This record gives sequence, C-alpha cells and structure tokens, in this order.
Amino acid sequence: MVLIVLYNTKIMHAAEKDLQIEKDKTEKAYKLLSKYVSPQLSNTISSGKIESIWQHNRKKLILFFSDIKDFTQLTDALEPEDMGNILNMYLSEMNDIINKYQGTLAQVIGDGLYIFFGAPKRTNDQEHAIRCLKMAIEMQNKMKELNRHWSIFGLDEELKIRCGINTGMATVGGYGSSERKEYTAMGMQVNIAARIESACKPGQIMLNHSTYVFVRNDILCVKKGQIEIKGYHRPIKVYEVDLSQSESAIKSNH
Repeated sequence: MVLIVLYNTKIMHAAEKDLQIEKDKTEKAYKLLSKYVSPQLSNTISSGKIESIWQHNRKKLILFFSDIKDFTQLTDALEPEDMGNILNMYLSEMNDIINKYQGTLAQVIGDGLYIFFGAPKRTNDQEHAIRCLKMAIEMQNKMKELNRHWSIFGLDEELKIRCGINTGMATVGGYGSSERKEYTAMGMQVNIAARIESACKPGQIMLNHSTYVFVRNDILCVKKGQIEIKGYHRPIKVYEVDLSQSESAIKSNH
C-alpha cells in the first residue's frame, strides 16, 4: 500500500513538473510574441481567439498616421549609427505611448506609424477617439523631450511629427500569405487618415469632423477649414488640437 502511494505521488510530481515546463514555454512564447505585435493582439492570440484575428470584418475605427517631417534630410549629416540610435529611441518611446493608450500598432514604415483604435478589443467610439487624441498629445510632448536629448548626437534641428486622425469604417483582419500575415485595416477611410496626416503641419495634430464630434467636450480643438482628398468625392472638414498650452489641451474636467 505504501509503495502504491509513493508511486502515485511520484507520478503527480512528474505531471506537475511537466505542466510547469509547458507553462514556462507558453510564457516565453507570449513574451516573444509581445515584442512583435501589439499587446491587444498578443493577448487575443494567447487566449486562443486566433480565428477572430485573421477573419475580415467591417468595423468603425479611429485611424491614426504619423511621421517625422523631413527625417531623412534632417539626419543626413549624421553618422548611420547615430541616425539609427535616434530612430530606435523614437520608435521605442512612441511604442510605450501607444501601449499606454491601448492602440493597435498596424505598421511601422521607417519613421512612419499607422495605429488604430477599435479592434481587436472594442469599447465605444468616443472612448477610442479620446484615447487616440490623448496618445497623439503625449507623442507631441515627448518629441520636445527627445529633441533635447538628441542634441548630444549632433542633431542641430528639431525633429517634428505630423499626426493625422480619421474616424470611419474599414475592413480589419489578417492580410498576407499563408506563411506570414499582418493584422491591419484597409479601405478608403484609411487612405483619408493618411492624407490628413500629409496635410498636417509639423508639430501638430489634425483630425476630421467625425473624430472632433467625439472629443470636442474633452480636448481643445480649432477649426481649420477643409482639405481636398484625391480620389474622394468631397472636401474633408478638419480641426487641429490646440497645443499652444499642451498641458491644457485636455480639458480640466477630464
């Protein structure tokens, strides 16, 4: 009887050890996955909801684009290593801000960022829009801090980012081959967001009217008229976030 109990105990310990090994493997895989995709995406994948990621769905999203104005020209005089350090620092700081506001980072193209709110996790449009705008404001504030630091690399001009935001329907899901896919959103509204970013002044945040409606009671914005979008049937009414006093851009009641 004692031998049977000892044998069963040994089996239980072995099973617990195997379970811990598998748990450690899963945690390592999750940490590795988190380095390459947004937390929202890695959390959804790790919970087993992979099919919901790759399926294509029409969703209303808050779409964000940004880039550093004239980055290549302004850093052309720097050594490649210094330029690489500047870009890596920029992307690292921006990624921390994106994760703080729970944005989904869809693409990084050089110094350009494409982010959206509303998928794979969704709450409501107003909350997504406010988080997106707060993210953009913090990005602009962080650039001031980064420019002071980058002067040690010999950068004698300030780098400024442009931020364009649009709200609209897009098709979101997995795009690519059977070997490699990326989770992103596509459609005319995505193109409009990119065009708004191109029309934005360096150091500013520009948004369309439907986004403004969601944030107007929380974030100070100024009317900037209309812009023409190539391939779109009518002009787009746009606004800029009032960053003249960046700390008060987010209204005091929130």
